[in-house]
Amino acid sequence: MSMTRNLQLIALMFFGIVMVSQAQVNKIKLVQVPGAFMETSLDLAPGDYQFEIMNKGVDHEVGFVVAPKGKTDAAHHIKEAYVTAPVKNGSSSMTKVVSLDAGEYVYFCPLNPTEQYNLTVKGDMMKKEAMMDKGHTMAKKIKLVQTAGEFKTKSLMLDAGRYQFEIANMGVDHEVGFVLAPKGKTDAANHIKEAYVTAPVKDGSSSMTQVVTLRPGEYVYFCPLNPTAEYSLTVK
Repeated sequence: MSMTRNLQLIALMFFGIVMVSQAQVNKIKLVQVPGAFMETSLDLAPGDYQFEIMNKGVDHEVGFVVAPKGKTDAAHHIKEAYVTAPVKNGSSSMTKVVSLDAGEYVYFCPLNPTEQYNLTVKGDMMKKEAMMDKGHTMAKKIKLVQTAGEFKTKSLMLDAGRYQFEIANMGVDHEVGFVLAPKGKTDAANHIKEAYVTAPVKDGSSSMTQVVTLRPGEYVYFCPLNPTAEYSLTVK
């Protein structure tokens, strides 16, 4: 075999290894608004992740911290999870690749500032189950809180993917629910049925939806039982 042919094969093998390595990195987008992240918890399988942090409406630069739960001082921060550049309003920045083993973590931004949100990485069995789920990535969880006549989160901007919503009732003196529908098509026939809560939500409690697959487009979410306005949910 000629030297040229050997070099071509080596180059192809190297390129293939690089492509496989890149394909194994899971990318997660998290959006910050004043004082909060829109995504209020994450359940992940062990693996390599890269986070894109977006600043939506915070009038100064923000950042991102991931740390083991209960160990949030700077010495325990996962340095690879720092953004590569401060995030100005209307922009986003990536972290480096973060390798997460099974365990309990938190994520937060001390510059916004936000509370600490749970990031749970489950063991190998969960990872295998996720891989068996027809090749889908695990669903991201988003918590939405209802108070009397409104949701506290006024809009959502998400990437296409799989989501599960937790609906909490904080101070509404009767049961509430959750409706997600394409924008302009809010009659019952067009409701995304998987987004209904699995049980009515009493004051002081919460209920989960099923897993909802969202494709790019414009949606609205609301509660006709509260009742609330229709809030914008944009999927890019």
